[in-house]
Amino acid sequence: MAEEKIRFSRRTFLKRAGLGLLSAGALGALDAGLERFWVHTRELKLPVRGLPEPFKGWRIVQFSDTHFGFHYDGEHFRNVVRIINGHNPDIVFFTGDLIDREWLNTPSSKVLPALQELHTPRGGKWAVLGNHDYAARQEAIELLRQAGFRVLINANGFVEEQGQRICIAGTDEYMFGRFDMKKTLEGKAANDCVLLLAHEPDLADISATYGVNAQFSGHSHGGQIRKPFSQPFFTPELGKKYTDGLYSVGDRKMPLYVNRGIGTSFLPIRMFCRPEVTLFHLM
Repeated sequence: MAEEKIRFSRRTFLKRAGLGLLSAGALGALDAGLERFWVHTRELKLPVRGLPEPFKGWRIVQFSDTHFGFHYDGEHFRNVVRIINGHNPDIVFFTGDLIDREWLNTPSSKVLPALQELHTPRGGKWAVLGNHDYAARQEAIELLRQAGFRVLINANGFVEEQGQRICIAGTDEYMFGRFDMKKTLEGKAANDCVLLLAHEPDLADISATYGVNAQFSGHSHGGQIRKPFSQPFFTPELGKKYTDGLYSVGDRKMPLYVNRGIGTSFLPIRMFCRPEVTLFHLM
């Protein structure tokens, strides 16, 4: 009898343990699915070499990688709009991958109204394209333009304040576009302070050699799925060296910031890698 009780208790233990693991797995999957809507604002002071005095204290908000069309639409994005508008930024940056490869099944009417709710600050709204945007490149450009963004494709523009200016530049996407740093910086003066938008962060090793003062990127999603306090399991090409957060690149220690993005790709989950809006205080 004693032996039978022991065998029974072992079977019961294994059964309960198995059910426990299944339950934990289900809860983990649920948490990972919900985490992708739990937007975090990361706030930091950003010293920028050569920043003109009138721009010190300006607030820039960066968001990236919405991937509209892949389990994400305009209604989901309205929470992000409230967060961005609530920070009352002076400039807004979007650093690529507005839409996903699944975009072809998503009417733009579900996205544009939410994008248009983003306030236009005194320094404007600026954007570049990402690799996924090339699934419907022209439509991505038109959506951004209709929402009041200036789309930079190997181009730049200026923001003026009290007789001084900063140059905001943006590259074309590297993998599917025609990336050209010389063209991107064409027309700027030698002493202009340049804030560069480039979708893929690893391009910082190139832009740092061109005297760029700071670079803002996305693309990596911060890995999207991580273990706590560890490096990501996977990041895409040109998002492997610089994956998440603030870096100093090159001899002049150019600041590079890599935003984790809003949406997801390949799998509609995030784990220990919340979506991100970044608020910079320029110094």
